[in-house]
Amino acid sequence: MPIVMDTPRNLSERRCGYCHGSKPDYFALESVKNHHDSNTHSQSVILGTSVLSMSSKDYDELINMGFRRSGIFLYKPDLLRTCCRQYTIRTRFDYLKLTKEHRKVINRFVKEICPEMVPNHEPKKGIAFDFSKLIKAQQKSTRFRTRFEPSGFSQEKYELFKKYQISVHGDKPEEVEEKSFRRFLCDSPFPMSEVTGNEQQFAFLQNWVKNWQPDQENPTSPNRRIGPTHELYYLDDKLIAFSVLDFLPTGVSSIYFVWDPDYAHLSLGTLSGLKEIQMCHELNLGYYYLGYYIDDCTKMKYKAKFGGEVLDVCNEVYFPMDMVKPYMANGRLFVIGDKEENVNHELELDNDGHPVDYTESPFFQRPLINIAESLYNSPDIKEAARMAGELLKRKYQIAHSAFEPNNIPLIAPGIIPLTQILTWLQTGIIDNNFQVKIFYSYENITDSFIWKELTAEERAIVVDCIRLFGLDKVQNGLIIM
Repeated sequence: MPIVMDTPRNLSERRCGYCHGSKPDYFALESVKNHHDSNTHSQSVILGTSVLSMSSKDYDELINMGFRRSGIFLYKPDLLRTCCRQYTIRTRFDYLKLTKEHRKVINRFVKEICPEMVPNHEPKKGIAFDFSKLIKAQQKSTRFRTRFEPSGFSQEKYELFKKYQISVHGDKPEEVEEKSFRRFLCDSPFPMSEVTGNEQQFAFLQNWVKNWQPDQENPTSPNRRIGPTHELYYLDDKLIAFSVLDFLPTGVSSIYFVWDPDYAHLSLGTLSGLKEIQMCHELNLGYYYLGYYIDDCTKMKYKAKFGGEVLDVCNEVYFPMDMVKPYMANGRLFVIGDKEENVNHELELDNDGHPVDYTESPFFQRPLINIAESLYNSPDIKEAARMAGELLKRKYQIAHSAFEPNNIPLIAPGIIPLTQILTWLQTGIIDNNFQVKIFYSYENITDSFIWKELTAEERAIVVDCIRLFGLDKVQNGLIIM
């Protein structure tokens, strides 16, 4: 199925949801910090658009390009200009190093749902922590159960969401509307077949804990769940939490977790992360995607405790968290390189949604440096982008101005550079017969056009889509204008 995308926009908001627009030191680069207007306020800046239709496979690839979704809204941060640098983070079971806090959370939960499993004496020193007790307690418990179901609305979930938002996030009651809950945590751009799934998929998920046995490898289900899913947590038949997840080809993406403030003592947010990492491991589901990580945000510190990898969107490489954490200190931008002096152009991108692991990258076992300063504060690179923009307008009739408030900027980390677009035009990768599908809502027409038939304004929109989503997704997609 084609991706159906609206016109992408560069969107800024003074009221950042993470720092609330009050971050005193929000600069991507140290070299820019001391030359910036001190009266300028921090602001959240994202590149985004509404996506009316796409497959879970498409979204899997987009996550691995630095995107996230909120309902049908797809976005990625402008890592050069936003106040809080949001990096895609993923982990898996073998990255997880159980902390003292994790062990306490598991033990507390086990004691709550299955007190007979709590030993009468302290375990001997040197005995490894039994992580599987989390599964064993759920098998034995008569008080606790979970249920998987398609992403969708219910009054029960909405009432818990409202209670959570008011109590935990300080929202006003009148702000937490049913339509906002639907839009945020129920709506999705995926086809109905993926949303609803089938009985076999959900039966496998419902029963995996019950059927689990120690030292027995769980085979991958032939009816693997792919699609947006809610896991509901019940204690004594009362809904106390629910997890909003996307089951994807390469793993499970955590979108949001809602818990009852009356059960804050159970640390259900941390518990859910541990449970879901364990589920991905036991069911061979792949990576656990934790969303975005912001190094200088207190709310995000818990994600680092799960270990894992962070995406360098410019190199399209996942680096181990511990390896790149020093480069993210104080909220700075990182782009990994191995030779500072050779940085004389923006890094070209495939933007196909298939980044490589550090061990498979050219950087493996080589000294690493952060080249963000020379890459994004280089007069030569800035001038090259400006000249490419001018040439695109003059020679190729692309009516794009990066200086318009909502247009995609000349330079932004993790999107295809304008110089690369220019090369594709010069070499014929994008030629007069380059085909694109466009939907004109005001004329109710959907049709295929070739490049030479497009107006200058239409070409600019197509180029913005290519820069954000890659050549293949635009050629095979549908753009709403």
